[in-house]
Amino acid sequence: METLFMNLEIVLQLSALLFVVAAGPLVVVLLSFRQGNL
Repeated sequence: METLFMNLEIVLQLSALLFVVAAGPLVVVLLSFRQGNL
């Protein structure tokens, strides 16, 4: 059960990291679209 919890924690950390990495460029693209140009 301990190993399962550790794996779950690792998966959560990886998904959070992936979310941040994906959200960065996504926010830039959305802002550039709303303003028309950089």
